[in-house]
Amino acid sequence: MEIAIRQDQGSHHLPCNRLFMGLLMLANAALPLSLSAAAWLPREMAVFELVNQQRAVNNLDPLRWDDRLHQSARRHSRSMAENNFFSHTNLTGSDGESFDDRVTGAGYDWRIGGENIAGGYGRSYPPAVPMEPLDAARHVLYGTIDLAEIDDFFSNPVSSWDDVGVGVTGSEWDAWQSHKMGENEGQGGWMGSQGHRDNILNGLFDDIGVGYVWEPDDIANILLDDGSFVDFPLHTYWTQVFASGDSPAPVPLPGAVWLLLSGLLSLILAGRPGGGISRPASGADFAAA
Repeated sequence: MEIAIRQDQGSHHLPCNRLFMGLLMLANAALPLSLSAAAWLPREMAVFELVNQQRAVNNLDPLRWDDRLHQSARRHSRSMAENNFFSHTNLTGSDGESFDDRVTGAGYDWRIGGENIAGGYGRSYPPAVPMEPLDAARHVLYGTIDLAEIDDFFSNPVSSWDDVGVGVTGSEWDAWQSHKMGENEGQGGWMGSQGHRDNILNGLFDDIGVGYVWEPDDIANILLDDGSFVDFPLHTYWTQVFASGDSPAPVPLPGAVWLLLSGLLSLILAGRPGGGISRPASGADFAAA
C-alpha cells in the first residue's frame, strides 16, 4: 500500500506493506448520484453503491463520484489488462506512470489521494465468464457472492445484502480475510483487507472513481513490482481512485428528478439476476494490492 499526501513542493509518498490483492492510496467523495452516470459501467456503478453502503454503516459521509477520477481509474485498469502487469505503478507501456501522474493528468488538483486495485474478482473460472454487475461488485468488495457464507461467519445476523457490514469491526473483517485464505478461496475482498478497507472508510476523502476492464484473452505471467509474475490469467482488472481537494460545486437538481434518478439506479442494481455463478476454484485465482 502507498499513501500519497500532496504538498506545495510536490508529493510525499509513505511506503507501507504491500498486499497481493490490489490497493494503493487515499481519497474522499460524497453524495450519491451525478448526471454523468451514463459514462460509468454497471459494474463500476455497483461498486460505487456498495462502497457508500459500507461508509453509511460506519457513520461516514458518502463519497461522490468524479469523472476525472473515473478516467484515471479506468485508464489504469485498461493499462494493466493490455500491458500484462499488476501494480499501482505502470510497469510496462507507460514509462513508470504513477498514481500522481494519472490523477493530475486527468485534471484533478488533489491534496490527498489513494488507490485500490484488484484482479480476478468478478468472474467464474474455469471457464472465464464475467459475473453479473452486482455479483461482480460483491465479489470484489467481500470476496464472495454467497450471502449465507457471510451470515454463517459473522456474529451479527445477515438476512439481506443490506445487512453486510452492520456492526462488523475491523478485527472481524480481518478474521474474514484469514478465513477466506484458509479456505483456499482467494481473499476476503477489499473489505477483508485492512489497507484496502482503510481507503474505503477513510473520512478524509470526498470523491471516488472506479475503473473496471474485462480482458477475455488475458494470459498468465503478469508482471508484479518485485519482478515476479502471476502465473494465471486474471481477466478482470479493477481500480478504485480516492481523492479530495478539487471537488466541483454540486449542481442542484429538482427534487423529482433526483428521486427518479436514484430510483432508477436502485432498480438497475437490485433487478439484476444473481444465482448460478460459481466461485473460482482456488485462492490462486485472485490478486489485489
